[in-house]
Amino acid sequence: MQDLLVACIMALVIEGIYYALAPQKAQEAMRMLAQLEPAVLRRAGLLIAIIGVMIITMIKG
Repeated sequence: MQDLLVACIMALVIEGIYYALAPQKAQEAMRMLAQLEPAVLRRAGLLIAIIGVMIITMIKG
């Protein structure tokens, strides 16, 4: 449970750093994402989640 909490906090830290260092790029990326079809975003999200689980499994395994 502690690992999950640390992972969530690290995600917040990484996002915060991205927005702090490159706010214009972040806005540009959000505009581009808003133009994509929901199905494309769903597939991309699932793919990223699967890759993340695989990496965690390899590291922890």
